Amino acid sequence: MNQNKQTHQKITQELQIEEPKNFLIFNDVISSITVDEEFLYITSNENKALLTSLNDFQKESSKTFSIQTNSIISHLRKRQEEGEGLIMTSQGEGNVLVIDPETKKTAKIFVGNILPARFTIDYKDRIYSFSITRDVFCWDFETTNVIEEFKIGDVPSCGALEKESGKIFVGLMNGNVLVLDPELNEVIKVFKAHDDQVFGMTSRDGILYTSGGTEKDCTIKTWDAHTYQNLKQFEGHQGGTYCLKSKWALLFSSGEDYKIKIWDLETTQLLYVVNLNGECWCFDLNEEFIYSASYQSVVRIKIQNELNKYPDSDSFVGFFNNPVLCDFKIWDFPVHKFLIKLRCSKEPDKVKKILENNFSKEESFEFLEWIYGKNLNFSSSLKGIEKILEKLEIQSEDFKKKTLQSDLIKAYSDEKSKDFSIIVKDSEQVEKFEEIKVHKFILIAKCGLFRDFFQNINEENSKKVKDYSGKSVESIKHFIKYLYLNDLKLTADNDPELIVEELSDAVDYYQLDENCNLPICLKKIRNKFNLN
Repeated sequence: MNQNKQTHQKITQELQIEEPKNFLIFNDVISSITVDEEFLYITSNENKALLTSLNDFQKESSKTFSIQTNSIISHLRKRQEEGEGLIMTSQGEGNVLVIDPETKKTAKIFVGNILPARFTIDYKDRIYSFSITRDVFCWDFETTNVIEEFKIGDVPSCGALEKESGKIFVGLMNGNVLVLDPELNEVIKVFKAHDDQVFGMTSRDGILYTSGGTEKDCTIKTWDAHTYQNLKQFEGHQGGTYCLKSKWALLFSSGEDYKIKIWDLETTQLLYVVNLNGECWCFDLNEEFIYSASYQSVVRIKIQNELNKYPDSDSFVGFFNNPVLCDFKIWDFPVHKFLIKLRCSKEPDKVKKILENNFSKEESFEFLEWIYGKNLNFSSSLKGIEKILEKLEIQSEDFKKKTLQSDLIKAYSDEKSKDFSIIVKDSEQVEKFEEIKVHKFILIAKCGLFRDFFQNINEENSKKVKDYSGKSVESIKHFIKYLYLNDLKLTADNDPELIVEELSDAVDYYQLDENCNLPICLKKIRNKFNLN
């Protein structure tokens, strides 16, 4: 018991939550709230929708968009797939509207049922609407024509597009979850998730999260989005669990008990409880704050999460315009071919030609800084490089969402492009060696040991190297994965005790940056498996 309490305290210390602050937004109950890095999207029961800047959002001057309708607006959000516009649905009718944020006028209307749409989901060039009449409408976004219309088994309450599996999951009032294949426009599976209505739902990385919305079943459950197998269960909220969000290594939930709870995704351990002044029907979060709807007010809670201290792999900005082991030049800036190709999805020669023939040195410099992971202020910087994006056929919205971390995740899975091998001796068999593939640039940028190695070898010996650290094949594989993902995720089958022991000196041995988060990752694994 004491050991478990001590572990809980260690994890909680790495998550800090500031005291909630209340800001009055409407004179009526807030019905939905969504947030991104720039704006807050809010609707209320007094038939109003509001788009407001996150900078001093409680001030009247920050309100960039406001609309009044004849009926209650169920939600307002930015379109999830490619394309401009805000998606808005009303509880008084089944139509779905696309609002142009510049003109504040309706740009498109998708005509549906006469009764309200509970929620909508984007999939590629389509929009799905789920109505309280059990009707599902699928529209073509460009033409607004109905592609498909069909009924489902019970009243829908919530839904989510699980991007890894490409499936749409719909929570029903009878406790079931319906699985829709959007490529076929067919229901391919229905399974029992809760004893009563499914009230909350979110998804991430092939995992579906659902919650029960009544006292009969207020648990939170996780499901494999491919096999539909129940993986884990969280205790949830007393009286009902309403809203779910997943970010970093954490799960956030709210409920009837006036609380927002924060859980460890791996262990299901409750890390933190935020006490509110009323029921929290909905909330959302970005990198800095949780924004919760509480009656007429928005409650803002600052998050300080040490487990996500390095969300963008520390960036490689220090290697831009630095001649150390560069293999290419754009203008006279030394760069690395690997990173140019990874981030632009084009050959470096083509990127060089476009930049040098069409743009100034200063414009190219700012764009190359982004290539290496510098976070740009889009409101000021995008105007100067929009022409570069157009020439490189990278959409502005993609540019905002495209992070160095997301590109490195893709690179880790791309075995064909890996240009270097580490030969590791199998400790169980005397003469057996295993070859572990990796991108040379990753080793150069992350490990001082390999940086020195590559500076002192000739071209003939630059394809592979034997590892003399004495660490196991499994440990080296997880270490290489960490270099790409900036995270270390282990299960009991991975022999976590051995890997933690062998990687405990990795920062010094491989000469990693002293500010890297590997020690935090190892600490998290020790806590998870109760290792000394």
